[in-house]
Amino acid sequence: MNPKLKQLTLLFAVLIVSISVTALFVSMKSSPKRKPPIDTRPVISLLEVDNSSIQLTIPVIGRLTAHEKVEILAEVSGVLKPNSKEFLTGQSYLRGEVMLRINKEETELSLKAQRSGLLTSIAALLPELKFDYPESYKLWNSYLQAFKIDATTQPLPESLNEREKFFVSSKGIYNNFYQIKAQEARLAKFTIRAPFDGVLIQSNITPGNLVRIGQPMGVLVNPASYDLETSISINEVNSIQVGDPADLTSDNIPGGWQGQVTRISEGMDEKNQMVKVYIAVSAPELRDGMFLRGDILSSHTIQGMEIPRKILHNGESVLEYLDGMIHYREVDVVSTLGETAVVRGLENGVLLSTKILNLYDGAQVKVPELDSKQSEDSKKKKG
Repeated sequence: MNPKLKQLTLLFAVLIVSISVTALFVSMKSSPKRKPPIDTRPVISLLEVDNSSIQLTIPVIGRLTAHEKVEILAEVSGVLKPNSKEFLTGQSYLRGEVMLRINKEETELSLKAQRSGLLTSIAALLPELKFDYPESYKLWNSYLQAFKIDATTQPLPESLNEREKFFVSSKGIYNNFYQIKAQEARLAKFTIRAPFDGVLIQSNITPGNLVRIGQPMGVLVNPASYDLETSISINEVNSIQVGDPADLTSDNIPGGWQGQVTRISEGMDEKNQMVKVYIAVSAPELRDGMFLRGDILSSHTIQGMEIPRKILHNGESVLEYLDGMIHYREVDVVSTLGETAVVRGLENGVLLSTKILNLYDGAQVKVPELDSKQSEDSKKKKG
C-alpha cells in the first residue's frame, strides 16, 4: 500500500475513534437542571376583622387643682399685726375666721373725724328743717340722737318729698354720708377672714412686716375637693359627656380614686389642638398640684374592633388584603390607648395586614398561613 495513503487512513481512523469517544461522554453527561424562579413577594401575616360592642375608654393625665383656691392679696396698706393663729403654711382656718390683721388705727381715727363732721352737718340742718319741713324734722332729730361716732353709720332718713331731698343734698349731707360708707368698707379690709374652710399652702408674710396694696400674702385651698385638668383630642371629646366616671391613679402613692367629668370646654387650645376637660375627685390623701393619670369610662358604646396601633398607616388607614394584593383603606379611628386603637367602618371578615413597613398600595404579597390552609383544604378534597 502506498505509504501516504496508509498514513491518511490511520489519521482518519483516529479521528473517528475520537469523535465516538466524545459523543459517548457527552451522552453520559446529564443536562443541567433549571433553577426555579425566586419568589420576591414580601411575606405578611393577617388579622381578621371581628367587630363587637366596645365601651370607649379615654386615657387622661393632668394635675390636680383645689376646686376652691384663692390667692390672698392685700387691698390696703399697713403693718401686719400678730394674730391668735400664726399665718404659716399648713395652718387650717374655718370659714369667717380671722387670718390676718393689718394695723388700722390711722384709718379708724380718720373715719371718726368724718362721722363727727356728718354729725355737725345734721345738727346744723335741724333748725331749718323744723320750720320748713316739720314732719321730716322728727325723723332727722331721732337719727341725730341715735348717732354714735364709734359705731357703723346707719342709713340716712328717707326724704318725704323731692323738695326736702334737694334741700338736704344742698347741705352736702349725702356726699358726707357716702364718703363715710366708703371709708367703712375700706376699714373692713384691714381684717382678712377665710372665705371658706381651708388650709394655707403658701405664706409670704410675717407679723411686723409692712403690707402694700396688691401684695400677695398667701394661698388658701379647700382640701375637700379637687379638679383634674386634662386635655383630650377633638375626635375623642365627642365620645364623652358630663357625668361620665373616671378611674384615676398616681405614680407616687398607692391606691385608686374614682372621679367624674364635671366640665368640658367649648374652646380649643390653639397650640396643641386639644380640648380641656375637668374631672372632680376627692380623697384625704390627694394634694394640690399632684399629677394623676387614668381613663374616662365613656357612656357611649360603638360597634368596632381593637387593633394594634402599629398597623395604622398615618393614623388613619389600614392595609387590606384581597386576592393576593394589599390596598390602603381609610378607617374611623375612634380612640387610641397605649399600643391599641379602636376603629370602626370595617366589615366582619375583612383581612388586614399586620405589616405596613416597606409596602405600597397594590403590592403583591405572600401569606404563609393562608397558603398552608389552602394546601390542607386541597388535600382534604382530594382525599
